[in-house]
Amino acid sequence: MKVDKKKELEKKYNFKGNYIKNFENFRDEIVEKKIIPYQVEFQAPPRGKKICWLECPYCYGLSADNNGDRLSKERGLEILKQILDGGVKKIIFAGYATDPLNCSYIGELLDLTISNKAVFGFNTKALKISDTFFNALKNNKISDGSYISLSVDSGSNETYNLIHDVKAQKAKIYDQVLNNAIRLGKIKEENYFDLSAAYLVNTHSANFKDYENFINDFMTAGCNVLRFSFPQPPKDIKTDKGVVPTQEEINYYISDLNKLKRKYENDKCLIIITNPDSDHDIYNKPRTIPCYARYLFPTVGFDGWLYNCSQSSAPNFRSTALGDLTKDDFWKLFYNYDSENLDNFLNVCNKKINDSGCRCDRKEHIVNQSVIDSKVFKDNSQ
Repeated sequence: MKVDKKKELEKKYNFKGNYIKNFENFRDEIVEKKIIPYQVEFQAPPRGKKICWLECPYCYGLSADNNGDRLSKERGLEILKQILDGGVKKIIFAGYATDPLNCSYIGELLDLTISNKAVFGFNTKALKISDTFFNALKNNKISDGSYISLSVDSGSNETYNLIHDVKAQKAKIYDQVLNNAIRLGKIKEENYFDLSAAYLVNTHSANFKDYENFINDFMTAGCNVLRFSFPQPPKDIKTDKGVVPTQEEINYYISDLNKLKRKYENDKCLIIITNPDSDHDIYNKPRTIPCYARYLFPTVGFDGWLYNCSQSSAPNFRSTALGDLTKDDFWKLFYNYDSENLDNFLNVCNKKINDSGCRCDRKEHIVNQSVIDSKVFKDNSQ
């Protein structure tokens, strides 16, 4: 792997990309309502009544309300076309509490994205992948920077079943995900995109043998990035007690992981170990405000509403949402803010955000803090 490519991937997976090139221009484009999002996350609606295949005890998405609302196929494709026609160059398919590959029309969404020459990203458990999805990857020219990230979190069927609360303990879901990774890896050889696999280490999955199996399996499958990270418990959401490691435990796990990184990392596959508190005290600070995420990372929720970001994109966060996409178009809702009284608008948003109990992820913490530090807006942080 070339040095420049390695540095680019390290920045990307540590959320240190250049999201805002010029802060003065960023401010002016917001005021003039000319701002175009850095990316839009599209949380494709799940098929069936459940919103996720699994019920991981450490998942932030366990807080999501499931009121039955789903974005229809016709409207979903229409909204995505509006987003792309408006100049957005990057679409991320992921989920607050859903998996994009559990959507019945995800192949059509991917095909539309690629045919419009936009960069795509997928964050998925990859339990099931449709032929339509595989064909969309095979039959279109993929834009540089596109990626598929597989959330695996284990190195064996036994550990996978334990940490994902799989009732059938003899199920071979890890093998199933690995086989899908192998199929993706073969397509990647012909039509390049970054293929990564992630291992979120908790106290139940912290196992040296599993780490090593995971590295060997997914490196052989064709992944060019393997990433180890640790769950970040939000202040306002209860998680399964004892699953989330302490900082002392994390330091111990990182020591083991560094041994494996030195042994296995090579020119074809980068191994990244992310320490959650290396830059920000995320454990004790649920959010950084004012929040500018809506201008950079707006998110289409599985319920058909437009939200500020991926971390507040379920029906229980509608008090902070930009509006209902089943009734209004994307750009009408995106630009629906008082640019002449922006400071007051941001202050009102701050209160709604605090009251909602939402949290920032690493990316949003970094971006919001960088805007605050730039001082291009009146200081209304709280």
